[in-house]
Amino acid sequence: MASSQQSTFLLSAADVSWGTRECFNFNVNDVASNLGDDYFEFEVPQADFSSTLIQYYLWFNLDAGGTDPAIVGKTGIEIALTTGEDEAAVALAIANGVSSPALRVSLDSNVSPQTTVVIEAEFKGPIVTPVADASTGFTFNRARIGLGGNLGRTSGGIEVTMETTSATILSDQSAQLILDEFYTGQTVEATMSFLEMTPANWRTIVGSVVGDVYTPPSGTELVGFGESRLYQSFFDLGGELVLHPSRFAASDRSYDITFWKSVPKPGSINFSGEEAQTMEVTFSALLDSGVQDRINLMAFGDSSQDVLA
Repeated sequence: MASSQQSTFLLSAADVSWGTRECFNFNVNDVASNLGDDYFEFEVPQADFSSTLIQYYLWFNLDAGGTDPAIVGKTGIEIALTTGEDEAAVALAIANGVSSPALRVSLDSNVSPQTTVVIEAEFKGPIVTPVADASTGFTFNRARIGLGGNLGRTSGGIEVTMETTSATILSDQSAQLILDEFYTGQTVEATMSFLEMTPANWRTIVGSVVGDVYTPPSGTELVGFGESRLYQSFFDLGGELVLHPSRFAASDRSYDITFWKSVPKPGSINFSGEEAQTMEVTFSALLDSGVQDRINLMAFGDSSQDVLA
């Protein structure tokens, strides 16, 4: 009789993505009856591990009698409006009408009435062309610039280190016998060496947080370290790190490790005639209060779910 066994062991490299998501917002400053057939255009990355961009146009179909502009090479998002709807109703229609998996759409809860729409890319990475208005008259604000994405191949494995800090309670009567111990914090870091230190990766890993970028007039871009980042918040500059085991399909994120907010800290780069050049980088996790407090430093599992606090 043949025996069956299911292995729980994991032998896998990991794909690495780090960066921020493109995000823009706008205030709906007109009623439905004035927006028929109006539209605006924008683009976002197709996936965390892809350089492909999806180009969209969002258009308004008033009273089911509108005409789709059908822009070649772009995906249309139709928003159905009805004569008589005010600005808040139009904003709600946009928030409810966008169902693309590459987009996150919400209303700004800090504004009353809720007429400000926030559109954020689902995936990290840069875009080529910021949002452009064709006919709506909306004023668009680029709230966050997308950067990063797939950081390429690594060498020598990836190590995630977790260090717990605690405070022990001792009494004079118990000498060095511990009465109790309290959890006081956690440090989580991921260290790896990148093989593909392309100009794009130099810009992302070195030039986006601890370093900076400068292009002289009529010159070419330089990436390095200087005074410009002194005293700036790592939280403001940091991005999301995802380690995705390469043995699983991109859609299967059940074994992912995610640092919601993290900072890449370059350590060293080698020059050798015998070994491939690599840059050693350590990513330090930062607490993200916008995520549920049970997991707002680091999480294992599908981080694409709704985890907002």
